Amino acid sequence: MEQEKKQGIAPEEKKDFTKGLVEFLKEYSVIGLAIGVIVAQASKDLIDSIVKGLFTPFIDLVVPGEKFSNLAFNIVGTRFDVGSIISSFLTFIIVMIILYVVVKKILKREDLIKKK
Repeated sequence: MEQEKKQGIAPEEKKDFTKGLVEFLKEYSVIGLAIGVIVAQASKDLIDSIVKGLFTPFIDLVVPGEKFSNLAFNIVGTRFDVGSIISSFLTFIIVMIILYVVVKKILKREDLIKKK
């Protein structure tokens, strides 16, 4: 008993903590959320590559002179990087479109499951 007090946490408390942690992970789907975050980051990287590899070269054809990614202007010595803003905006729009389509499909599928 004296030994357990010196260690700080009793074995029963460790078991309760572990049990509570496992219940928390199951109840709030923390593992599923973590997987979703990882998949989302990988998807974002893919979409960034698509924007930089496909869309940006087409815009470079339209914008004469410099490359689209270098498109910027200066006002009183301050540089405004318009090319990267537009590239980020394109990435955002593509992500929103993909998210919309995926969520619509999931909701449609859940409606079919509920009807059966």
